Amino acid sequence: MNRHSLIDFLGYIILKILSILLGFIPLCLALWIGRRVGDLVCIMNSKRRAIAYANLKSAFPEKTSCQIKRITKSHFENLGMSIIELLRTPRMGKRYLEKYISVENLESVKRALDEGKGMIFLAAHFGNWEVASLAISAKGYRMSLFAREQKYKRLNSLLNQYRAMTGCKVVTKGFSIRDIIKTLNNNGMVAMLFDQDAGPKGVFVELFNRPASTAQGVVSFSLKTGAAILPTFVWRVGYDKHIVEIGEPLELVKTQDKEKDIRTNLEKITGVLEHYIRRFPEQWLWSHKRWKTTPQRTVLILSDGKSGHFNQSLAVAEMIEEALGTRLKARGIEERPILKIKVVKVKFKNKVARLILDLASFFTGRRCQGCLKGLRLCLEKESFNGVRSQYADIIISCGASLVSTNIFLKYENNAKNIVIMKPGLGKGRRFDIVILPGHDIKGERVRPNVVVTEAAPNRITEKAMEEAITRYPHTPRQGIGLLIGGDAKNFKLKKEDVEKVVDGILNIANKVGMDVFVSTSRRTSGEIDALLKQKLQKNPICKRLVIANEKNIDGIVPAIFGLSDVIVTSPESISMISEAVSSGKYTVVFRGGFATGGKYERAVKNLEEQGYIKTASPGAIQDVIDRLLRERPAIKKLGDRDKIVKRLQGII
Repeated sequence: MNRHSLIDFLGYIILKILSILLGFIPLCLALWIGRRVGDLVCIMNSKRRAIAYANLKSAFPEKTSCQIKRITKSHFENLGMSIIELLRTPRMGKRYLEKYISVENLESVKRALDEGKGMIFLAAHFGNWEVASLAISAKGYRMSLFAREQKYKRLNSLLNQYRAMTGCKVVTKGFSIRDIIKTLNNNGMVAMLFDQDAGPKGVFVELFNRPASTAQGVVSFSLKTGAAILPTFVWRVGYDKHIVEIGEPLELVKTQDKEKDIRTNLEKITGVLEHYIRRFPEQWLWSHKRWKTTPQRTVLILSDGKSGHFNQSLAVAEMIEEALGTRLKARGIEERPILKIKVVKVKFKNKVARLILDLASFFTGRRCQGCLKGLRLCLEKESFNGVRSQYADIIISCGASLVSTNIFLKYENNAKNIVIMKPGLGKGRRFDIVILPGHDIKGERVRPNVVVTEAAPNRITEKAMEEAITRYPHTPRQGIGLLIGGDAKNFKLKKEDVEKVVDGILNIANKVGMDVFVSTSRRTSGEIDALLKQKLQKNPICKRLVIANEKNIDGIVPAIFGLSDVIVTSPESISMISEAVSSGKYTVVFRGGFATGGKYERAVKNLEEQGYIKTASPGAIQDVIDRLLRERPAIKKLGDRDKIVKRLQGII
């Protein structure tokens, strides 16, 4: 006997014994045991608990973490009681069913059958869905349950035996669409569950504002046979009582467009399901991966207020859409990817609060889901309210200060998480993907979850540049672009260096007949802004001069890249240099300004050694550009984006 058969055999024996023993225990005590079993499963099965909590948080963003935890606990307790009731099925005679289960609107079944076209009970994994069929069958209505075979044959047989005890006809082995249609054409009654993920072949309709793959069988059978669809939901009242509510037949839309009709009608029945879930949220099967196949991802970007860090995070978020599209196609899903990006600025109360959260992040895990006291203690009120109320499938952060918050929110949302730059000692394993520039590794062992890049992630693509250029339709596409940053840690941007660079660019531009495009950053000092305006504002070859501290024009940087043959940048911003390299244009970085050596200098040196950029002293910029334009060497393109997108496909 193999392991699978042994589990099946032992499970069958144990459940048979439990079923007999539970028959001698008072119902109230048996259900108390069921609730305790549910509590135990909720505690021990952290994976399913995390799924249930995250699904609830997504569906009910207005609820607090305490409310969601209570619903999650009640959900597992309901499942525990439902299992106990299922095992007590041999004791459920007609008297028991009449005492504990109330069936409302049973006359609608008779009216539907009088039409002579069959009837479908539209059911869901709601309340104790198994007792609904037993109660209706006990009223004299024999229905067919089309149940799929489970992998454990003995246990599956026992379950179907219990289902059939009050008159249900259970059809399992080899049942087909033809069997269902035949039953309906003979004016039979069929019970069908419709609320589980239907995989790539399902129809995507909105459930709690997320596209959910939904089986179209219920609607297809009704449209084909004319059978009535009666929504049938059961919910638990207190502990031992149940109410089965049979609704009126749904009025289906039926036109010449079959595909559209199916989608419209599925939206209608999904709306009915959502209505009942909102009434009794604890009674639906939240621990099922209902949105497993959804084409939608919600991405939460944590921002530390630094534009360079934010742009890197935003770049990775946009790559997720590309990765998701590829992933959907590979699974045979034709839906377009839907990406929802949310941003929360994270601010700590003080440095001590940040240190406390950093230390606490070493000990966090799934057990911390729903416990946000640490974040409440350490974050400013506005930041805490922002992260508390946001559900996310994927969390992205860039920068050391956001690492601990990212880790906490990963477990809170049962999400995947991504960090850009080094996460810190011992924290790398807490992330699904770590995007790390090569100059930060220094010969260290690279973990499997690390993506090593040559430059920083950025949003510059051919498409982005072309879209930006359309805003400047009459601007020549042959020029020299200049991006000026400003002072940074261990770096001082000197006015005299900028003046030499501008003079050199103007000289070579005049010599070869090119235009000049210039943009500064918010870090650029006032005296350098004044210098640029003095030299370029009235110069006819300067077609664009954007002073960010006066008016920052959205999309100007990709536009400059698209309009230029050569890009010149200051050396202090890896993000800015990475964007320039990603443009596929010649990139020249002027040297100088660093007080001491550090990672920024290493990064620039690494990019030069790899052949992605040229560097030059401020006074030699003209000569370097002149040589590039004369010799036109091949431009080495970054492969970082493809690398990151490929890794992202593994977590979405």
